[in-house]
Amino acid sequence: MRAKLTGPLAILVGAVAMLGSVRPAAAQNFPPGDRLTTRMPEDAVGVDVKAVLAIAMRLGVPVGFEEVGALADQIKGPFHPLLRHKPIVSVRPTPLDVRGVTLREALDAVVAKDPRYAWTVLDGVVVVRPVAAWRDPSHPLLRPMQAVRLEDARLAEAVDPWRLEAESDPAEGTLLDRLNATARARGQYHWILASSSALVLLDRGRAVEIVEPVLRLGDEAGEDTIPLYRR
Repeated sequence: MRAKLTGPLAILVGAVAMLGSVRPAAAQNFPPGDRLTTRMPEDAVGVDVKAVLAIAMRLGVPVGFEEVGALADQIKGPFHPLLRHKPIVSVRPTPLDVRGVTLREALDAVVAKDPRYAWTVLDGVVVVRPVAAWRDPSHPLLRPMQAVRLEDARLAEAVDPWRLEAESDPAEGTLLDRLNATARARGQYHWILASSSALVLLDRGRAVEIVEPVLRLGDEAGEDTIPLYRR
């Protein structure tokens, strides 16, 4: 029996259906036994984009996620950590109750509520990225593997654990292609591109904050963390 949508979510999902998908144009080649029809569990309450993807990972769905602002790469400071003002909390989209709806409907609902994101299925992987990132041909994830400047051995080991790529045998496709291929091949793998920050202490009680994009690849058992750019 199909779960009944209630309240604002029913209106939101219906509006999405009438207005058309917010997903970018791409091949929807999810494998047979489409897991997008999986029903969301009873704890899918008060969710946003990140929470729905966390549930999808828990359900064993291969997932790729790029967080808004993930490509931030800067040094903030110097400043005195104890005197630094806390940042103003940004306004977040109202979380939704998506219990009992399909994963597809839940994804449609949360990106309609948070239009900074758009989702699609690439090579059997549910991929959620900022709308601006989908439209950026110079994005690091879209560079050919031959041109990617990472910590090469660590990247090769992460995206292809069975064989390190030799210089004479360059990887084909983009970094996004390889990440999705690895997530799909491993079944329950995910990749996440997010911004990471760390404090570096200086003299006289001062510090600087180093913010850089970090790529994580793994599953519930653990992740490999790889700086997106070579320092």
